Amino acid sequence: MTNLDAGALPLQEVDPADAGAVAAWRQVPRVAFLEPAPAPQDEDRWAREAAERVAGQRLSGVVDAGRWVATYRSFDSQLTVPGAGPVPVNAVSSVSVLPTHRRRGLLRRMIDADLRRAREQGHALAALIAAEAPIYGRFGFGVATASVSLSVDARSCRFRPDAPRGSGRLELVPAAAAWPELAAVHDASRRARPGGLAREETWWRQWTRPGGSRALGASAHVVLHRDATGVADGYAVYEVAEEWAGRVSRCSARVLDLHAADAGAYRDLWEFVLSLDWVRTVTAKDRPVDELLPLLLEDPRAVQRGAVDDFLWVRPLDAVGALAARRYRGCGTLVLRVVDPQGAAGAAVLLHVDAQRCGQDGWTCAEVTATTREPDVVLGAAELGALLLGGTSAVALARAGRVAGSPEAVRRLHSMLATEQEPWCPTWF
Repeated sequence: MTNLDAGALPLQEVDPADAGAVAAWRQVPRVAFLEPAPAPQDEDRWAREAAERVAGQRLSGVVDAGRWVATYRSFDSQLTVPGAGPVPVNAVSSVSVLPTHRRRGLLRRMIDADLRRAREQGHALAALIAAEAPIYGRFGFGVATASVSLSVDARSCRFRPDAPRGSGRLELVPAAAAWPELAAVHDASRRARPGGLAREETWWRQWTRPGGSRALGASAHVVLHRDATGVADGYAVYEVAEEWAGRVSRCSARVLDLHAADAGAYRDLWEFVLSLDWVRTVTAKDRPVDELLPLLLEDPRAVQRGAVDDFLWVRPLDAVGALAARRYRGCGTLVLRVVDPQGAAGAAVLLHVDAQRCGQDGWTCAEVTATTREPDVVLGAAELGALLLGGTSAVALARAGRVAGSPEAVRRLHSMLATEQEPWCPTWF
């Protein structure tokens, strides 16, 4: 019999080193996220991979009548913030409640407990990828990065004569052997742009291991770009699909991941994928909304943008710590009042960015302190989370009624938070 008093069900933790316990716990998110059950012959491998994936992480949830009915996972990661590089972040995932136990407060209890723990341990930020958009704004998370789907007509792609070229060479490599080099390229890339998340060794091993449930498929290929000294400075992972209409090619390629240290390596990788024999269309998901490719082409219309979707949601756990973690391009002084019904980030904060403290790279460290002064701008925790990485306009949020303040104060906040590149996170977790 189901316990209707869900509030009486205690939160329980799972030992991530216990593969059997993890497999039982993992059944709930599998059902909630519409994942198919593994075939009987694959159950042992499925359980091992699940335990490997969550090693060292925090697993919790709720058990009713001896069975898991709700789950929650979090782990320490790194998030790149403007001007300052990676900072610690509490990453949240595998949040699920079975349909039999919804609307009984289980999610709120799990998320409140975890965010309270994260703040007590010194985290100023939490982040997640939302399966359902309406849910997490209520818990103080705001949309901090977006990504776009691209469709490129390979036959129409001609690179401009002034488009940068790389100085190295391209090499097709086996993913399973090359993952350390891929990881090094990605690590440099994610540190260079706001929104980047760390990918642990387990992430790479599972993605590149042949035959794994989360591995690249048999049609996937990896091309590595090496600079003039032979060091990897870019890569593209892509898969191909063969299709013909009579003897006319309808073949396509899909870019699964592409990172480069500079515009030259970036151009070389895209040019390689776009020149594959027989391939007429190249698609890519979860790309930055300010993708450079159209600017390198004689015909930018060859790149068609599809859906632009929210990706990473960020929540401040400590308003002072969150604002102090990043650096700033614009200067000025503002008092912000952050409203947080859950209490974690609620505060009045003096944000002062002095142009005389600007570094040689053009970024400025801020002085951020709690204050009792009257606020210039009032905003919620979710709105601050959306603004922190520079991908959301304070002016737009004010026009939408989600930020309050004089037009001048809101414009000043917008200019202080602005970044040259849109924040981008392509890493699922």
